[in-house]
Amino acid sequence: MWRQTTPAKKMPSNVEIKAKVKDFETFKKKAKELSGSEGEVIEQKDIFFNVPQGRLKLRFLQNKPSQLIYYERDDKSGPKMSDYFITTTNEPEDLANVLLQALGEKGVVKKKRLLHLVGQTRIHCDEVEGLGHFMELEVVMKENQSALEGEEIAKDLMFKLGVEDKDLIKGAYIDLLSSKDA
Repeated sequence: MWRQTTPAKKMPSNVEIKAKVKDFETFKKKAKELSGSEGEVIEQKDIFFNVPQGRLKLRFLQNKPSQLIYYERDDKSGPKMSDYFITTTNEPEDLANVLLQALGEKGVVKKKRLLHLVGQTRIHCDEVEGLGHFMELEVVMKENQSALEGEEIAKDLMFKLGVEDKDLIKGAYIDLLSSKDA
């Protein structure tokens, strides 16, 4: 029987929030001002696979290695902890084929993301195909930093970016797309 000789590399956890954005241009302007940069445009295609818990996706990136990402996060609105594992591949089509055969496809999310960095937080301005405009805050937790500290950072940025509690969403984009198709 095969045994794993080295444990999977656990990545840092993060505190995340996701919200619908009504005025996308104003939101992008605020994110640019807070970060002091133009941001980085990233086009992504995520294939989600059927798994018994958490979420497993293969992320295709332009001009970069693709990423296989497994993560677990509570499906609640507002700040929430997310633990994730990630690995890269230069053969995403082959990996996708194996995973599709073994697990089946849950769905595909395509998005154009504008990424801004503010301290330890990644601000994502997302245009999601079939859904519209959203934002994500990912507060990448430092070692020995509490979830409460991460939540406070996220709430402060929500305020500065003009994000209201009523705009917060639960779950992931794949969940919104799946419920839309149902």
